[in-house]
Formats: sequence, C-alpha cells, structure tokens
Amino acid sequence: MKPHAVLFLFALLLVLVNPAYQANAHTTETNPGGSPVRVAFINPGYGDRGFWKDVRDTMQAAADQFGYDLLVFDSNRDSKMMIESAQKVFALEPTPDYIIAVNEHQQGTRIVLEAEERGIPVIMLLNDLTDEQKENYGYPGKDIKNWILSLTPDNERAGYDIAKSLIDGARLKADNQQPGPLCLLSIAGDRNTPASLQRLDGLDHALSRFPLLREQRRLVANWSYDEAYRQTENWLDRDGCVDAIWAANDDIALGAIAALEKAGRKPGKDVFVGGLNWSPDGLRKVADGEMTITHGGHFFAGAWVMVLLHDYIQGVEILSKHPEITFRMEAITRDNISYFVDILGSRNWNSLDFHQFSIANSPSGTEYNFGLHGGVADLE
Repeated sequence: MKPHAVLFLFALLLVLVNPAYQANAHTTETNPGGSPVRVAFINPGYGDRGFWKDVRDTMQAAADQFGYDLLVFDSNRDSKMMIESAQKVFALEPTPDYIIAVNEHQQGTRIVLEAEERGIPVIMLLNDLTDEQKENYGYPGKDIKNWILSLTPDNERAGYDIAKSLIDGARLKADNQQPGPLCLLSIAGDRNTPASLQRLDGLDHALSRFPLLREQRRLVANWSYDEAYRQTENWLDRDGCVDAIWAANDDIALGAIAALEKAGRKPGKDVFVGGLNWSPDGLRKVADGEMTITHGGHFFAGAWVMVLLHDYIQGVEILSKHPEITFRMEAITRDNISYFVDILGSRNWNSLDFHQFSIANSPSGTEYNFGLHGGVADLE
C-alpha cells in the first residue's frame, strides 16, 4: 500500500480552506467515568523549540479538537530527564487513560513493560521498538496487550532521498550533466534511536547504488546545531574533502552550513547539503538554494496519533488487526516548496480539522490518508 503525494496535499489544503470542514471541529470524548480522556505524552525533546515542539503543538491541536486532556512531559533531549518524565507519568493521580511514548535512545521497552504491568494502554510514536527489542519482549496487541498501537514514518526512505538530493543538486549545478565524484560527509543524529539508525540504512542504500557519493567520514551530532557546527568545523580545519553533507535533521544541516560559510564555502554552489524536519529555517535554506532538501512532515504524527486514538476508542476494527502503522514523509525541494509555504508558514495547526482524517465513520476497508506522500498509511 504505497502512499500518494497529491492525495495528502489535496486533503490537507481542503481541510485548511473549506469552512465546511471546520464546522463541529471540537468534540469531547470521555472515559467510562464521564471525565475527559487523559493522555500523557512523554516528549523526548524540547517543548519550546525545534521538531519536538512541532510534534507537541500538532498533538495539542488535535487533542483539543477531540476533547482530550493532554499532559506533556518534556525531556529536553536528555536521556536521564526522559526516565524522570516516565516516572512522573506513572506517578500521576489519577492514572492517565493512555500514554504516548517514544523509543528515544531505545528507552521505550521499560515504558511499554511498566505500562503493561500497570494496565495502562500505551502507543509508541515516531520511534518504535526495534526489531531486536520486539523479538526479546513482544509485539503490540499480541504479546503485550496494553501496547495498543505504533505510528512511525519511513525513515529509511527519507535517508535515501536526502542522499539522492545531493547528487541532484550537483547535477543541476553542472547544467544537468553527470557530476564527478562527490566527497561526502555524513552526520547522523545519534547511535541508538531507531529513526537515526533507519535514516542511516537509507543512506547506506544510496551509497551502494550511487558510487559517485564517496563517504569520507560518518559523524554523530546528537541532533544538535552546535555539535554539527563543531564537527564540520573540525573536519574543515583538517582539510577534509567535502563536496556534500548528508544531515540526519535540519539542525545538523544548519550547523554544518554555518561552519561551511565561516570557512568561505558556498552551500548550494560548491557544496551541497540536505536535511530533514520541515523546520522554518530549513525551508528558508531550501528556498534560497542553500539546501537541496528538507524531508519531513512527520511532526504531523503528533496529530495523527490523536486521530488513531480517537478511532481506537471508537472501535475501528483495522487498528486491532494492524496495530503497527507506518507512513511516508514528503521531500520539499525548490521544485515544490511553493505548494507548502502557505500551509507551513503560519504553523497555525488549529486551522486544520483533524476529524477529517478519522475513518471511524467510513465504510469498511477505508485506509488512512496519513502518508505524507499523500496517500494511505502502510499497515503491518
């Protein structure tokens, strides 16, 4: 079931511009005791900036529309804080009705197992348990009854697309002629998080397919602008060869660009940089030609998971049969950025009616339009 770009963009635009879709945008769902459904989100990132702020904000917009009481515990990209956030969630009184968790630094297992022990339904978001973790501890719905759903993007495809965009950028600069070999500096997010590892799998696929990409070094920047700046600056100070930089996210790409510019290099002209996250700064760099791509749209998963929770509560059968859901992200380049600027410029997620993505009242067999290539989500 492969996603389709036009369907998602059309659906998203339609919800934004059609006032009829915004009628009755707010409902209230309650638990058996009659109080609003309480959802606790263990956010591995920052709540006031960056990608995880967008996840949190889209989740809050959708939660408000469905009438959920959303409690967010930010962990500021700190693994110890994430453990503390999980402890705070499990100490809540009354107990949350549902927990949204992320397998950042592969800490998801302890959350899933404790939720199972306490009888609290849990949904894994964006970073699912790894295959090895599932083999060791179990699968959602089947082995771990209170692990009800997982929602994850196709990170491997995104990693591949970022790498390919670097070749496309070099080819465009060479007047659509095949460019010569490109010295590639790869900067990963971290060494453990599934999203980071899966994006690297996509990069490795591209390296095997496109031999003109010649990887010089693979670095790790902990998803950080400052660390990416430092790593890139150190590489340049050692006279490391670099014609292209593969970055696991936009913050890494932007940090690398700053170091390149300090060294007198010209991103988009004599070096090509690609990233991921659809961040405002990343979008501006794509529009200006300094980045070949910002992949992403997966911060909408914050909203999609609220839609899935709504449908789960409503008893949508497909979710019990297929609890692991994946969706494709969308690549934004200079060729298509004009289609996205109006949607992403204001970041006013309340202008979307997320009810329209629910299939609770749709005919049997209807599939989700979550794929940020626009079409159906993949159900596993």
